[in-house]
Amino acid sequence: MSWAATLPAFVVALVVVFGPGLAWGAALGLRRLTLLALAGPFSITAVVVSAEVAAFAGVDWTLLPVLAVTVAVAGALWLLRRGAGHLMHGPIGGAEQQARTRTVLIAWAVGAVPVAAWMFWMFGSPENIAQSHDNIFHLNALRYITETSNSSSLTLGYLGTREGTFYPAGWHAVVSLVIATSGIPLAAAINVTNLVLITGIWTVGCLFLVTRLTGERALPLLVAGVLSTAYSSFPYLLLEFGVVYPFMLSIAILPAALGLVIQLVGAGAEVQLRRFGTVMLLVGLLPGLLLAHPSSLLGLLALSAPAVLAVAYRTARTGHGRRRLAAAIGAASFVVLSAVLWMTVRPAQSSSENWAQMGDAGGAISEVLLHGPLGRPAAMLATILTAVGAAVVLYLRSHRWVIVMYLVAGALFVLGSWQEQPTLRWIVAGAWYNDYFRISAMLAPAGLLVASIGGVAIASSAVRGLQRVRATRSTPEPGWFLPAVTAAMVVIGLAVAPLFAVQRAVSEAAFHYRYTEDSRLLTMDELALIERLPDLVPADAVIAGQPLTGASLSYAFAGRASLLPYGISPATPEAKLIFDELDTMRRNPAVCDAVRSTNTAFVLDFGTASVHGGHAPIFSGLSDLSPGAGFELADREGEASLYRIVGCG
Repeated sequence: MSWAATLPAFVVALVVVFGPGLAWGAALGLRRLTLLALAGPFSITAVVVSAEVAAFAGVDWTLLPVLAVTVAVAGALWLLRRGAGHLMHGPIGGAEQQARTRTVLIAWAVGAVPVAAWMFWMFGSPENIAQSHDNIFHLNALRYITETSNSSSLTLGYLGTREGTFYPAGWHAVVSLVIATSGIPLAAAINVTNLVLITGIWTVGCLFLVTRLTGERALPLLVAGVLSTAYSSFPYLLLEFGVVYPFMLSIAILPAALGLVIQLVGAGAEVQLRRFGTVMLLVGLLPGLLLAHPSSLLGLLALSAPAVLAVAYRTARTGHGRRRLAAAIGAASFVVLSAVLWMTVRPAQSSSENWAQMGDAGGAISEVLLHGPLGRPAAMLATILTAVGAAVVLYLRSHRWVIVMYLVAGALFVLGSWQEQPTLRWIVAGAWYNDYFRISAMLAPAGLLVASIGGVAIASSAVRGLQRVRATRSTPEPGWFLPAVTAAMVVIGLAVAPLFAVQRAVSEAAFHYRYTEDSRLLTMDELALIERLPDLVPADAVIAGQPLTGASLSYAFAGRASLLPYGISPATPEAKLIFDELDTMRRNPAVCDAVRSTNTAFVLDFGTASVHGGHAPIFSGLSDLSPGAGFELADREGEASLYRIVGCG
């Protein structure tokens, strides 16, 4: 499949990811950058709410529920604006300076085009997949949603192998709509949708976040666009590590959410939107953030804390009477609410056990300082601009909380890497499973503000210096001079931004998106055999196989159910018996009863090579696949084999 053939899917993805949010934002009277930046997060909220409404009403999951919810909410927002518009919008000492749409689009292109180019190169072919462990669940979950027409977060867990449980399905709901509407293959839909999510929601969100502090001026917009490409930990890491696509979506939404908090508490530039209006926008954004991944709500609280507490402290010092009391109550409420959520919105502690012996807190400190987390080299541009930005805010004694914001993210990363202090590590990083890879992704949005201040300072100084040089000449400054200088600085910034951390991150990610003879999740031979399964296996038959070898992807790619479509622990007693004792079927009637009750008719044997590297443990019941044990070879491709279960008569 060529990328040109995916163009209809790109159109569908753009409509899904931005259509509902544009309608809601327009109904609220949002314009330009604010409208564009919140359209994506609002659309994710529309999708996740529609998924729950459709599941509750027993309606199939298609674009129709999304359209219905979009129209209903847009109508309600329009009525709200007509009746209470004065509570949302209002002048504040003159009009807020809003960047022209053309300027916003240019700044968006500065960030989006290079990131899109890297992502196209990383993915290679549209149908390549991330060869990583969590993708087993994500691929099979998309097949499950497509077959059941249900994308509710309340029931996605376990993929129908037992009673459903909560799993944040925001990302899956969006991708499944692209699959169902465009008819594109599942793997290609993932890559198309991720391109739209990152170049849309993330890039525009970065512009929005920076301008909440600086105001909507052209230079900060361009600096933000360049910096949105400059961090190795996002978006590049989360496109191959895990892969944790739901968490990736939540981090893409995070800059817009942080920008709204800064706007709400008045920590940055003045805006025309009143606090009630900003609260409305946050209310519209949070459901999408939560059902993309709940842990990013805690990330939002942690990264917002410096701005919230700085404003409260400033008000307590300079305010009077009720303002001081309100600031104190607000700050105390924020701290208490954050502490309660911090200790409750988290998984079971057992979920972090596989990270217990991993992490290096000492090394993490230098990685934070050099913007090169996870053993990558320093990110040259981000490191330089962060140092300059910190120096500027310390010298001016203004907005010093932006330094603290990055230090908070750095502290989460360092403490999340501190394996020698398990209790402290769990308290701080348990919401992220003690997974410091995930936490490293927050370094990017947390570092944007201080680095952007550095970038604007350097660029402004350069422009003023060049203008002084020209002033010494007798000829007037031509009209093209300033745009040319600005364009040259943008080009230089984009050239330096990927040195050196991003280069490494993109190279590593590209390696994980290639089918080879020994690729970790699915090899070329294994994929070829899976693609023949519809001709070999009845539609209602179930296949047993070790998920860590990729065998359970028979469901995602061929629509043939896997007895264990995720993880490594069978969900039912019957499945456990099959995996433990299937090769004893000729002398164990209970095994055959389990085979018949689950309709397990085949075994996929992809050897022992694990997606994690090394060897996957072999289920004892699949250790002897000989004819004497009741198996018959049905097909083979290289080392990949399909066996029919014949020993139960």
